[in-house]
Parts: sequence; C-alpha cells; structure tokens
Amino acid sequence: MQPLQFLREYTCNNKPVTLKNAAGEVVTNIADAVSVSFDDNSFPRETATNFRKSDSTDTYYTLDTLIFLVQNSHLDTSAYFKECRSKNIEHVSIIDKKKVMDYLTGKVDTQPNIVNEKESTTDHSVTGKRAREDADTSKSASSSTAASAKGKASAGAGAAKKKVKLFDTKSEEIVKKQRTRELPSQTRTGVMRGSKDFTYAITLVQTVMNGKDGRLNTAQPKSSAKSKLSSKDKIPLIIVPAAPTAKFTLFNIKQFLEDSSFVDAQQLRAQGMKKPDRVTVERRRRDGQLAVYHVVDSVTNFKQSDWDRVCCVFTGGQAWQFKGWKYEKPVDLFSHVKGVYPKWSDEKVTGPVADWAVTPINVHRHQRHQDKACVSQFWDSLDKYNHANKSFLNY
Repeated sequence: MQPLQFLREYTCNNKPVTLKNAAGEVVTNIADAVSVSFDDNSFPRETATNFRKSDSTDTYYTLDTLIFLVQNSHLDTSAYFKECRSKNIEHVSIIDKKKVMDYLTGKVDTQPNIVNEKESTTDHSVTGKRAREDADTSKSASSSTAASAKGKASAGAGAAKKKVKLFDTKSEEIVKKQRTRELPSQTRTGVMRGSKDFTYAITLVQTVMNGKDGRLNTAQPKSSAKSKLSSKDKIPLIIVPAAPTAKFTLFNIKQFLEDSSFVDAQQLRAQGMKKPDRVTVERRRRDGQLAVYHVVDSVTNFKQSDWDRVCCVFTGGQAWQFKGWKYEKPVDLFSHVKGVYPKWSDEKVTGPVADWAVTPINVHRHQRHQDKACVSQFWDSLDKYNHANKSFLNY
C-alpha cells in the first residue's frame, strides 16, 4: 500500500499520523521529524508518493509536503506559502492544492495526477522485445537500401516520359456527373445563422428596462446598493454601554482597543476625565493598513445607514440597555450584530446573558500583561464576523 493511500485513510478518518525525530521521539512538527508512521507501517519523511506534479512528468510530491498541507489546510494560499518557507518544506502548487485536498479528504476517489504502481515501473520483457524488433527492422532496412537506389536510377528516366494518372477517364466522368447532383447543406456564412426566433426575448427585455408605462426604469438593483456607499457609511460602528458601572464605556474603550491596556472607567472618571460623545479607534491591521472604528454609547437619532454599519455591541448583561433600539430583544439584536460580553476571567457567565448569542471577553483583574492577548482575540473574532456578514465595511 502506497504512503499516499495511508495518508488518505488517516485524513478521512481524522486520525493523526505519528511523527518521530532521529531519536525515535514523537514530535508534532513535520519539520522536526525524520519518519512518519501509520500504525505498523513507517516511511522516511521525504518518501516520494505517487501523486505527480502537474508541471512535470517525472516529479512527485513527497510525504512530508502532503502532510504539511493537511496540517495547514485552514490557511489561505499566501499564509500557507509563508509557513512552508519558514519550515523549509516544499509547497504544493496552486493548481495542485485543491486536487490534493479533494483526494486526501475523500471528496473524490482518484485524480489524474495519481500514478499507479504498474504505470510507474518499466516492463523489461516488452522493452527487450521492442529492442529485437528494432534490430530486425534496422537490418532489413539496410539490406533494402541498395536495391532501392538501383530501382530509383532505372525509374528516373521513365518517370520523365510518363505522367501518372490517379483516375482513368471513365472514373473522372463518374465523379463529375456525381458532383453536378450535389446540393450544399451548409456554407461558412450560413452555419452561423440560427434557426430560432428571439423576437419575444428582445421584446421582454425592452419591457423590463423601460417599464410598463414605456419610461426608462432607472431603479438600481438592491444588490448594488452597498457598492455605492460613501466612505463614512463604510466606517464600522461599535456600541458600548452608557452605564458607569460597565467594564467598558466611552471612558476606557479607546485605551483598551488601541493600547491593549485595561483601565477602570470609574478611575478615569474620578480623575476628572470628561466623557466624549464619540470615540474614534484606530487599529493597525496585520497587513499594515490602518482601520478606523467609531464607538458610541447612544443610538439616539440613529438612521438606517447607522444601523447598517453597527458591527459590534458590548453588553453589560442587562436587557434594559437595548430599550428604544431598533432591535430591543437580545435574540433579534445579536442575530444582526456581533455581541460581546466583558467579564472578569475568574467569573462564570450567569443570568440572562448566558442565553444570548454573545462572545465573552475574559479580562484579568490584575495581570495587565494578559490584556494584549485579550484584545487580539477580540479583533480576530470581529474580523471573522465582518468578513461573513458586513463585508462592505472598511474593517
């Protein structure tokens, strides 16, 4: 059984392969391993499989290359290539990546790139037979060369005097008579002409475009409405509680999301800090681009365009926070926006909020070095939500 078939069986059954280093110890990183074990079957890490590369006729992917692809199948192409370079492991090409994963995960039973054992080995008996046939052919060809040369010399003079006829006179007459009876069914221009009448379809399109009253219908499709939003309407909006006892308010949300540092909101209030009407949070994404978010604690005078760009709501766990909102019931609200519930890391989620579709944010009471990881997890979850539900925003 080929290592490729072992890997497919383990991948389909979500069964991890065993990786061992030079000392025989089990490791988790394929880059640290020297052998791969499938129960009682063990192979060197760089064993060539029978999955051939699409850009080659005699080069095959190695076992560690395919295992590394399975382990990192959740990454996009650029991130996967970056991981391959960092681990010094050959990558699977873009044109082969989907083929390999479809086969290893069981979506398809075979691929054109997979070479069977019979195809990859040479049949020596057939090769020997062909060699003998080639030798006999060469011998007969050399013996006939002299006779051929002599025949050409004698035939040269006769060919100049005599003209070879492909047909005799009687056959030519029959062909001419037959052609007079032929009728061409299609010509080069006629074959491009259709036989169906599309007048009805043209009339229908004109009716739809011009409207029933004959005037031009200038209404834009609903699907294109988002593409014509202004730059302001694409700025993501976050709502925090207005209650002073909430863990995050307009007093401390900017410092937490921008600087990854939690400061008690009541402490800032006691220092004389005035509450702003709105906070602008600037976030440096991993690709180096700057993303801007607006944070408010009131929905008064909200228009539909404002609700459209609300991507996240911080809740303190009380339903009265949503009174007067477009979605007053938590079940309706958190089916339209991302819900976040900040709490101390040593507390459990209790009360009505336990039944809401919200993501807890675990803030440590004293360990401020944990804030950076907490903020990073928040942005990751919000990016995932925006990508799936609010992709028109500039997040």
